Amino acid sequence: SWRKDQSMKTTVAGALVKRFKEREENCRVAVIDCFTRLLAMTVAAAKNGMISLESGEEESGVPVIDLRSKYVPAIVKACEKQLEAKKGGERTKTSALALLSTLCVAPGGIGEPTQIESVFAHIHSILSPDPKHRTISTGLTKSIKLDALCLVRIMMTCDQHDASCIKHAFLSTLLGEVCNAVQEDWYKVIAEALRVLAEVPSLLLLEKEWKAQQMTDEDSPNNTEETNQVAKALYDAIEPRLAAHDLDQEIKECALVASAQLLSVLHPSLSTEQQHRLLSLLLERLKNETTRIAAMKTLPILASSSKSSRLDVSPILSNVVSELASLLRQQSRGVKQSALESLDMVIQCHGQDCGGDQDVELYDGVLRELGMIIVDSDLHISHLSLRASISVLKVCPSSGPSVKKHVLPPALVLSTSPLLQDLALESLLSLLEQLVVSDAVDFHELLTSLQGRLTNDIGGNSTSGMGVGTSTSSSSGGGSKQAVSNLARCIAVITAATTPSNRDKVVENLISSLQSAIAAGGDGGVGVSAQEVQLALLASGDLGRKVNLAAMAGGVAPNLLHIYLSFFDASSEDAKHAAAYALGRASVGAMDVFLPAILNALEQNSQKKQYLLLSALRELIHCYQTGGGADGGDISSSVPLILPHLVSHCSDKEEGVRTMVAECMGSLTCLEPGVMLPHLQELVATHGGKDVDDNEEGGGRKDALSCWTVATAIKFAIAAHADPSKLAGFMPSFLRLLSERDLSVRNAALLMVYSSVHHTPQLVAGLMQEHILPSLHELAQLNLKRVVDLGPFKHTVDDALPLRKAALSIFSTCLEKCPASIDIPAFMPILGKALGDVEDIQLQAHQIIISMCYRHPIPLVGAVEAFVDPLQKTIDKKTGQKTGTELERAHEWIKSGLRTMIALSNLDGVMNCRKFAEFVERTKRNEKYHRFFVALEEER
Repeated sequence: SWRKDQSMKTTVAGALVKRFKEREENCRVAVIDCFTRLLAMTVAAAKNGMISLESGEEESGVPVIDLRSKYVPAIVKACEKQLEAKKGGERTKTSALALLSTLCVAPGGIGEPTQIESVFAHIHSILSPDPKHRTISTGLTKSIKLDALCLVRIMMTCDQHDASCIKHAFLSTLLGEVCNAVQEDWYKVIAEALRVLAEVPSLLLLEKEWKAQQMTDEDSPNNTEETNQVAKALYDAIEPRLAAHDLDQEIKECALVASAQLLSVLHPSLSTEQQHRLLSLLLERLKNETTRIAAMKTLPILASSSKSSRLDVSPILSNVVSELASLLRQQSRGVKQSALESLDMVIQCHGQDCGGDQDVELYDGVLRELGMIIVDSDLHISHLSLRASISVLKVCPSSGPSVKKHVLPPALVLSTSPLLQDLALESLLSLLEQLVVSDAVDFHELLTSLQGRLTNDIGGNSTSGMGVGTSTSSSSGGGSKQAVSNLARCIAVITAATTPSNRDKVVENLISSLQSAIAAGGDGGVGVSAQEVQLALLASGDLGRKVNLAAMAGGVAPNLLHIYLSFFDASSEDAKHAAAYALGRASVGAMDVFLPAILNALEQNSQKKQYLLLSALRELIHCYQTGGGADGGDISSSVPLILPHLVSHCSDKEEGVRTMVAECMGSLTCLEPGVMLPHLQELVATHGGKDVDDNEEGGGRKDALSCWTVATAIKFAIAAHADPSKLAGFMPSFLRLLSERDLSVRNAALLMVYSSVHHTPQLVAGLMQEHILPSLHELAQLNLKRVVDLGPFKHTVDDALPLRKAALSIFSTCLEKCPASIDIPAFMPILGKALGDVEDIQLQAHQIIISMCYRHPIPLVGAVEAFVDPLQKTIDKKTGQKTGTELERAHEWIKSGLRTMIALSNLDGVMNCRKFAEFVERTKRNEKYHRFFVALEEER
């Protein structure tokens, strides 16, 4: 549409621009709207890398459209002609403004400073109350003004224009008109004008930062005078709307945002009286039920004011903190969440401004409210509460006793919740660490309380020496694996934060208790329970990730290594896996001691121990993948040592061992793609394309197992967000696994493709036609049924069923993620066969059809006749003597078929197919389906 054809005199885009001057308004509007859609699709294609909108030569086959120099001037000029035409209709001007808004997001935006000034001049004529300057009739001013203000806001907020040019053009041309627009009668115009004014301070700030980078004098008298005038104009326009009560809710919210932006950036240009006036109005809106949510959202804006000239909020700070704390008692979760977010930000940025002895009393009340909502029934609220508590402790260390009294008890109860995870767990760990660092709680007392949580919960007692029984947690799961793991992380984080002498004592006690457990048989002994053994193992491992155990005196690292390996012989599976987890984590801080021992043991132990050692290795690699150790090191130098041991176990006959190897390889691929990808490619070249040997010990079988491991490793790497640019060049080699003879390898390759389509569709979108679709079409229809003689009866097994499921899953995801990369019409016969397959495949096919009814209806209309017979068989399924869950499953199967029929019947043109129309009519008349139709109607 944009590229000029040598045989033609113009382009489609150029032709459309020339037709902006059509005499008939309906035609003119249609042309402008068509061009707007073309421009929007072009910008979207440029973002996806399909074309380039920057001037220059074509690279790697990507078409180049020089939008900025060839088209933007003509587009802007054509739109200006429509805006200045006094006889032009409202719809034309609206379309022209919409086109300019779309142009703002394209590279280069509106264009040069002269073009920006010209557009602003035309907008001035729209907003001007003076009839002499107005280019539109009085009856059309409201909606056109709204569109014009929207364009101004988009031009100010997009990053395609120079902030200095926008600022000078706006202040000289539009500031007065936008301020006057705040006094309009229509609430939408007022709200949009306030949104524009809210962007003015940010615009001034951007220009100030740009001047600072250019080392210019941004504080010259002229600049200061201009800033003061802008601040006065903004204050005069915003303050009356902020103070008024009988206004639309949208106006109140926009006035709050505008006032917050004004205070945050331009408070040095406001008088003390003006600052106090706006702050008092914000506090008043915070106390009002209808505006408190909007007021809370503006508080972080105030808190983020420049540190060099920070806004003084001390006149309202105490009242704001108290009001936010009181809102934590509300039943509304949204109110509590907004209050917590605002409270945390205000305390972080301005908490130290309270001063005096009143801050301790103020924060005591805040911490009391925070402690009451730390429960495992709402982990996100607990997370926000814990973060706010940490902020209080940081800005006011003297509030330590209040934290200990109000926040620590429910936090300790939360530590043993089986639901605790993710952000809430990280916040709890940060709070405990801050308590130790700030000496708010004695380390030994806190350690005893944490250790007591395990014992008390197992014994059914929910109290401890710190009054933890006062919390209202909904569950106490101290004996669960998750609770033990969380407690171990808590103990490790406070031990790492304490003094070296305290740390040595804790490690000594851990080693002593573990040695006692080994002497008693490895599963605990007299005075040591199985959960305490697991806790000691996990705590030592988590501590080893944060500190270097090899640097501690007394041979701590060798002792722990011996202990971990000894627990591999324990009878308890939980103890074995805890030891493997601890060994992997401890290796992070002391890799020189632990990693060689793991690798040596891999070649010397039984298969069961190999699985545990690989689990430890996986944990070590995963720790580096998620942030590494406390010293910030990397694992790159150890990859050459690890890789040969992983390769030697690629063909292990135990699937669990191969899965561990694949996870390790996948994580290493994310960390070191330059090293791992060539090795994996070499494995495919070495072991791929071999005949399958039925003998499990044969070479062909081992080749297939190695290929399975490689495909699974790539699947894990893609799911863990490996660099697509590094993977792209190797994908054709890995996709050859789709053609392997071994079914398990082909299934693993399909799962690899599915992972790629789901997480990074661009990785395989260009390879679909040549490398993926031929195998996908084949495997989606593959049928390998065999009869197994079980003596009294025979059982039919379909070895290709997992392959068909995976293939359909890939088609389904492609339809959503990258529909252009697949041949949808060619897929229709496969979908028709899937409708007559086994139950699981049928249900997949039903979901695909229903999804396609909304995204790709045209291919369905052409293929609907082939769907009738299998759908008829599905809904005619006999339930027989089935009862209970079997009967319910059969009914769901029938409902799925009917749901698919209804979705298809709603498509345009589908009822022209006589066979399908008769099928629908016949089914709807049948009384036995009436209750299913009623149930489907109730689902909507």
